[in-house]
Amino acid sequence: MAKVFQGKGVIPGDKIHEYFKLLKEAEQQRQPFRDMLTSLKEEFECYLENKFSLRTARKHTCIVEMFIEFLCKYTDVMRIEEITRGMVNTNFNQWWKRKVWDSSTPADRRLALKKFFCFLESEKGIVNAAVLKALK
Repeated sequence: MAKVFQGKGVIPGDKIHEYFKLLKEAEQQRQPFRDMLTSLKEEFECYLENKFSLRTARKHTCIVEMFIEFLCKYTDVMRIEEITRGMVNTNFNQWWKRKVWDSSTPADRRLALKKFFCFLESEKGIVNAAVLKALK
C-alpha cells in the first residue's frame, strides 16, 4: 500500500550527507514516474485547450502540476493505479494548504483532478476507479 510522508524527522548532524545521498537516489529512482506524469500533464493541457479557454486550461494544469509534485516528493507511489482516494482528497488538500500560496478553492482542486483522471481514463486507458469514485 502506498504511503504519504508527513511530519518531521530528526537527522543527526553526522548523518546529513548520507541523508542527502539517499534523497538524491530516491529522486533518481522516481524520475521515470515524474517524466511520465509530466508528459501526461502536457497532453492534458492540450486536451483542455481544445475544450476550454486558455485561462481555464492553465488553471487546471497548474493544479495537476502541483499534484504531481505532491505525488513525487511526499508519497511512495510509483504507478497511477497506486494512488489512493485519501491521497487525492485529504492528503493533497492538507499539503496544498501548507505548501502552496494560491487562491484556488478545494472545489477547484477537486474539479481539476477529476478532469485529469477522467482524461486518463477516456483518452489514455489508465483507470483508477477508487480515485474517480472519490472525486465524483
